[in-house]
Amino acid sequence: MKRSFLFWLCLSLRASSQTVSFELHDDFLIVSKCTIGTLQNLVAVIDTGVTETTLDLRIAKRLSLSMRPEAASFGTRNVVVQAVSIPKIELGPLRSEHLSGIAGDLSPLTHSMGIRPDVLIGMDLLGMSKFLIDYKAKTITFGTVPSLPHSATLLPGRRFALLDATADGKMLRFQVDTGFNAVLIYGGKVRASAVLQSDSHEAALGLVLRAQLAEIREFQIGGWKTKGFPAYVTDEIPGGEPGFDGLLGPKALGVRRLAFDFERHILAWE
Repeated sequence: MKRSFLFWLCLSLRASSQTVSFELHDDFLIVSKCTIGTLQNLVAVIDTGVTETTLDLRIAKRLSLSMRPEAASFGTRNVVVQAVSIPKIELGPLRSEHLSGIAGDLSPLTHSMGIRPDVLIGMDLLGMSKFLIDYKAKTITFGTVPSLPHSATLLPGRRFALLDATADGKMLRFQVDTGFNAVLIYGGKVRASAVLQSDSHEAALGLVLRAQLAEIREFQIGGWKTKGFPAYVTDEIPGGEPGFDGLLGPKALGVRRLAFDFERHILAWE
């Protein structure tokens, strides 16, 4: 009887360890805690729009990491960052002993985010497991995802979370970006039916573009569709070949729960 009790206790502890709590800033930005090397309780932004986990320079220096210059794209801007090998990193059940990431000055994000992030957790770590983001409960559950009312196909590859959608009948490819609080369409791909009044073109994470907040007559992802949808439209294009036509912030769609299943290539939500 005692062994049985201990067995179920271990299973319970293991199950609970798959869930990570977070704070929700500005009703969209997921902020949690992680461990890197010997540094614990670091402020971590969980961002599916980041391909490589990014350390703040001060954290890289505290860890005495070797650095070398490397080019990277942030929004439509090309910047120089430092390539680093991140030592053991832990976010709940997600662990990596050595992760090839980058380091940069994240202090400019403090104004737009209201916090100073130590690290942006990107798809290189998040793509190791399927997971469910529950915006209401403010938890991320790794390793299992439930059936949700709406779904769409995630394109193969775990460097980007990409899906296809249609805007006014035109097929576009979007990067699903939990660190963004709008829908943004690059390169003038869509001429929206109307321009909406807006005092700011700063949608999220300090991303400031020459963009118009416009109305898309019909917007559809998978079997889900909406009419009169607001989106940012810009003539700017990210450097290089991004392989997608814009950014899609889930909270801009009113999403309450969001599931990434990389094994079955499914994004599901309600």
